[in-house]
Amino acid sequence: MNTPNIRYYAKMVYSTPKGASTPRFTIAEQAGYYPAMDQLKGREGQISMYLTEKLKEGDRVPSMRLQAKNSLNFTGLKEYFINGKLSGYAYGYPDDRKTYSKKNVPNPFYECREDGYLFLVHQNEKEPGSMKPTSIELIVIEGGKVLIAAYCKQLQMGGFNDILQALREQAAKSV
Repeated sequence: MNTPNIRYYAKMVYSTPKGASTPRFTIAEQAGYYPAMDQLKGREGQISMYLTEKLKEGDRVPSMRLQAKNSLNFTGLKEYFINGKLSGYAYGYPDDRKTYSKKNVPNPFYECREDGYLFLVHQNEKEPGSMKPTSIELIVIEGGKVLIAAYCKQLQMGGFNDILQALREQAAKSV
């Protein structure tokens, strides 16, 4: 499998305010440019997402999802859990509808609907078995939607290790 074109990388760190029940993750480092992400910036100029459980029942609905500003479902996290345990990896893709919600809000990711998302989920090493990650890394693969499950397997087998290291170094310098 050829190395795909990576459009964007972000490291989201756990940033849930004390007393809040829904885990929040804020982008602390990023590399590349993904124009639709600009639409997710909050009042402080930061991008935060909430890790929430699925709303609908069914085998095809991922058990977890990332929800962004204005209740935008950024993506479902497929394979987030495997056999009831946090897998450490997940994949997803943008909603392919022009609008979302009952208010028909324009979907900022509609133009990117063929892209795919890979996630590397880091668990709290001090709390083995914790379902609360300390950070989540996002890799956006241009046009990767159709092969994203295979790319996730490649990520799990170390196929993105060198690329990830370069992205992490680039992102650390951009902050």
